[in-house]
Amino acid sequence: MRIEIDPSAANDPDAHPWLDRILYKIEDGWHVWDTAEPPDPGDMEATTWIRDRNRQGAWVRELLIKSVQRDAWTLAPHGRSVRVTAHPCTPEELTPEELTPENASRLADEPLWILVENRFSDGPFVEYVVKELDESLRILWDRPGDPIRIDSVGGKGQMPQEVKRRTSGKPYRPRLVAMIDSDRKSPDADASRDARRLRRACEKRDLPCWILAKREAENYLPRILLLARQDVGEDHERRVDAWDRLNDDQKNFFDMKDGLPDALSEVEQELFGELSPADQQVLSDGFGPNVDKCWTLRNVSAKKELTIRGQGDLEHGLELIRREI
Repeated sequence: MRIEIDPSAANDPDAHPWLDRILYKIEDGWHVWDTAEPPDPGDMEATTWIRDRNRQGAWVRELLIKSVQRDAWTLAPHGRSVRVTAHPCTPEELTPEELTPENASRLADEPLWILVENRFSDGPFVEYVVKELDESLRILWDRPGDPIRIDSVGGKGQMPQEVKRRTSGKPYRPRLVAMIDSDRKSPDADASRDARRLRRACEKRDLPCWILAKREAENYLPRILLLARQDVGEDHERRVDAWDRLNDDQKNFFDMKDGLPDALSEVEQELFGELSPADQQVLSDGFGPNVDKCWTLRNVSAKKELTIRGQGDLEHGLELIRREI
């Protein structure tokens, strides 16, 4: 987060331990001390937090100077702004958020949680996308202490309740982004009921909710990752070639795990009815239940192909994550 510290807090001796805790997290690289919109640094240096605390004050002053120098060039990837003040205002539309030193410290201690359907399959997808497409997020992801973490709760149907549980009773908005498959089977279909319920739960609490534009996370896999799978049988390359002949809509809503059924539904007939019998046969088995393992292939760089397959939706998801970083 971008954390501003108001002199009203820095001149309150009771707030000093909370401000110190915030600086520990800033020093660890989880957040940045936002000095882009002063009070003048000289005003901050005159506060009791720095002036009357000897060696601890010297440490605070050193971090202040570093923060002023850093603010001259970048605050990326941090998108969420918090002002620490002794007298916070509470309007929901207030930007940045204003919090007491204690509440700001507790919020700064929280990692960013990305809530997904299944952390074992969707987690590698999110991590791969972050590390391939956003350098500043990748650096933050690898910081000590795991400032970005993935979690799930046993299924998409339980995600709205988990959002409610994690926000209940807190005096601030927690650091949380939810991501869910749309489960759409065609370009014109609506997102699933579970996805819509999750979106409503997040909107009610002003939390980002990323409903994937494609059917599932596996529909974002580029050819280079599909071909890099090992020990998948002799037919795998033929299946990748058949998949590669699909148009974008077909790739976006093809069931990557289970493939095409013998009898196509009306929606499937509209999308896949004109495939050659040979391609339809090759694609009938899909890529199997473990196709998501492609996201764990760390030695394969797929930035260009991933960007093309993402069709802008991956950048949208990254923006939602940066909103809460």
